[in-house]
Amino acid sequence: MLFQSIKTRFAAAAVASSFGAALAGTPGVFEGNALADAPSLSLTVNAGSTSKYQPLNPNSVSGGAGIYNGTVFGANDAWGVYYNLNAASNVTTEGSAQTGVTSWMNGSLSLTNMTTAEVDYIVSLTMPTSVVDAMWGRFNGSVSGTLVTTGAGFIQTIDSSPLWTASTAGAPVATLFNAPVNVSRASNGATSLGSQSFGTPVGIVVPTYGSTVDLIFHFRLSAGDTGSFTTGINGVGFAVPAPGALALLATAGVVARRRRR
Repeated sequence: MLFQSIKTRFAAAAVASSFGAALAGTPGVFEGNALADAPSLSLTVNAGSTSKYQPLNPNSVSGGAGIYNGTVFGANDAWGVYYNLNAASNVTTEGSAQTGVTSWMNGSLSLTNMTTAEVDYIVSLTMPTSVVDAMWGRFNGSVSGTLVTTGAGFIQTIDSSPLWTASTAGAPVATLFNAPVNVSRASNGATSLGSQSFGTPVGIVVPTYGSTVDLIFHFRLSAGDTGSFTTGINGVGFAVPAPGALALLATAGVVARRRRR
């Protein structure tokens, strides 16, 4: 009976997102042809002293983008995660060198604490980008959240950690819902955490575009309750100019200034 109730709540908490698809079609921002083969995502859940790693292979592929949905349970059904995601990554090359990459991942993720005590969670979604050469990156993203309770309950950040972090190969890109965040309810029902975004519409530039793009959720959740999130991350990588090319550009600038004189 509990299992069926949890599955019903997962379905109610999941919210479809068009965030990534909308930004992917923005001219000059995130255009690009997706790979024929969708990336293999992975989900890692750290819950107190326990951890679980789960590969997420696409259920289907549409237009080069993977469609992923399903449910993952922790040991002894201590927690359950429902996910409904879309993702794609495309690397462009010139000769043997990688010249660019376009990656995006978006959708919904819900975690239910199925224990009788509050638990600290770190939930990570990882997408491989197939990037091996040095690249700079331009990213934007967003997250919205909802707390769903069976009675009095809460969701909150832990110490100084943000609730949501985007990173690439372990290097932080941006954080949203920075601490302190504390949303609570006195009775059963749902309360919105609100919505935050970064880098829109043109994105923020970071010095690294790594072999993975990661979304990390870090929060404390009351017993028997659900944290539900709709989220998206979009990134464009571009090749880092070689030192010789930078020197040539600098020399060309000096020559141009002399000619103007």
